[in-house]
Amino acid sequence: MLNFIETSGALAAGQLTSTNVGLSFHNVQRKRLEKYGKQYIATDHQPVQNLLSEGQADTSSGAVKKSRRGFQDTRRLLVISQWYRYSLDTAARDKIRRVLLDWTSLNIPDGNPINETHFEGFLKAIRLHRDLFSTSENAILNAWLTKVRNAAEGFTFPGRATRYGNWYTHHLKKLLLCYYAQEDTAAFNALLPAIDAHTLVNFPYGNAAVIVPAVGVPFNQSVHDIPRAANHPGESIDYIRRDSLHYHVYDVEPWLEIAILTGNRYETLMDNAWAFLKDKLFSATKHYEFAASTDPFDAERWLASRPEYLAPNAMFIPGHASRVALAYSHFKRLLNPAYQPESRMITIASRSERLTTDWYYWFRLFLGYA
Repeated sequence: MLNFIETSGALAAGQLTSTNVGLSFHNVQRKRLEKYGKQYIATDHQPVQNLLSEGQADTSSGAVKKSRRGFQDTRRLLVISQWYRYSLDTAARDKIRRVLLDWTSLNIPDGNPINETHFEGFLKAIRLHRDLFSTSENAILNAWLTKVRNAAEGFTFPGRATRYGNWYTHHLKKLLLCYYAQEDTAAFNALLPAIDAHTLVNFPYGNAAVIVPAVGVPFNQSVHDIPRAANHPGESIDYIRRDSLHYHVYDVEPWLEIAILTGNRYETLMDNAWAFLKDKLFSATKHYEFAASTDPFDAERWLASRPEYLAPNAMFIPGHASRVALAYSHFKRLLNPAYQPESRMITIASRSERLTTDWYYWFRLFLGYA
């Protein structure tokens, strides 16, 4: 059996109450799930053969726009999957089948974790819905999973800083989910030591092996890994290098999915990362994003007219932490059903403009549908 915490939830099929009068909080959320599930079922999906990262410096190219549109399919698919598990709606079943078969028939994985971190939705859905596919259709899914695995296992990282940072976290998450979708217990468990090792460099507090400049010596990326030592056990190497909560969140998101897959193995790590994020979000000291970034890519983004990077007085928007708030709360509740999510963080998530793309995380926490 895989070392995975399954989300049980109430999976019985049934119709939602027809009136809003007297509905409990959870029934309100189920009506939301019905609304967005049916909306996404009716939305055309757009398989993409070769994906590009949505983090490109210049997002105006047609290829990037096409990839960004394609990334929406994986997020929507997870909500459709949640609606199907609740309702057994045949339209949801048919949409799950079409999306997965169309994507896996067309897409060619390149192994780049930043291009393919959004495969998360496809990988989870394949594992959850194997029974919806014939033997020949499962062969198509399996062939694509093998391509994802081979491309990821053979991907060459371009530099040490990349190997230490969020690229590698996303890489490990994707591999773990791929093994999970393939039900390859041996490969799943064999990857855990590499993930353990990544914690030491990705959260470098107290790790003397992660090189920092000596006092008075300028930071040189070819010699040093980070411009300063970590000051908090939950401070990610990406935050230190990029001087940005944007990148801390981008690193913690895949870590939380790894943690959810592996039980309490990384609970302390996630508690520390969560505490660091909260301290920064609610600190009386203002933090200007990217002000001390050592990565030239941030300057490229500024030059490409993306104002959130290196813009004067740019600050992190708290709502951008919504996925972390929801995923962390879900993770803690899996470990302890009595855990109560922090109201201020859930409030931030519920009022975020990003909740429109984060419904999966919301329903997973409040309804228990994986």
